[in-house]
Amino acid sequence: MNKKVLSLVALGVLLSGCVLRTNKPLNESVTLTPLLVGTATTIPPTDTLVPTVTPTVLAAPDFSLIGLPEDDVANLAFDFVSHICDAQWSNRDQPLSCPGSDDHQDAGYVMGLSGEIQGLPSNLSVLLTVPPAVRNGTLFGKYPPFTVKPGDHFRAVLACRVHTFCDVEFGLEYYDAQGKAGLEHWPYLFVDPPIVVDYPLDGIAGKTVQFDLSIRANGSATDADAIWIAPHIYRPTP
Repeated sequence: MNKKVLSLVALGVLLSGCVLRTNKPLNESVTLTPLLVGTATTIPPTDTLVPTVTPTVLAAPDFSLIGLPEDDVANLAFDFVSHICDAQWSNRDQPLSCPGSDDHQDAGYVMGLSGEIQGLPSNLSVLLTVPPAVRNGTLFGKYPPFTVKPGDHFRAVLACRVHTFCDVEFGLEYYDAQGKAGLEHWPYLFVDPPIVVDYPLDGIAGKTVQFDLSIRANGSATDADAIWIAPHIYRPTP
């Protein structure tokens, strides 16, 4: 073998001994050994960036969008949707679990919905009340005790759930130490415009009562899906 061939073989052996191999994970430090004589270079691990979570703050509901006065949220004394499962819900024969669902059509049910279900902003809450599937079926919701003050108003917008053809009667009643008493009832048919309710409660100011919301089907309970949009008690600033 001549000197030229020996030199090429020696060069090949030298280069093969300088090939870089590593089994270390990609996020560990790796030391690179250059093929040429020099100082080893270290590449530090890359820090993993942790995304910052920004809480979503919902805007206060604008009641004027549904025809009610534009209340300050500070004047909202009681929200019937927020307290939906603090109420005792029942039909004429039995208590009902809360929240219910579309699977509970026979006995009737109640649940809260986002305003989007009616094509409204999501921060406008909706109370869905569906009476039991019997003729003139009625659903009741008895809320915890509440002390009414002068100037308080019951406010809500009453309608059918979208894509239903309800024929119902909404009711606002209350219980006190003497028993149950009625305040107002609103019959509603799906072809009617939504009912905007701004009902003064001065007649029971000073009393501690349990409000009772009711929904009754007029005849057949088919499609009797009734909604209360943003039902609440407004209290003026002193």
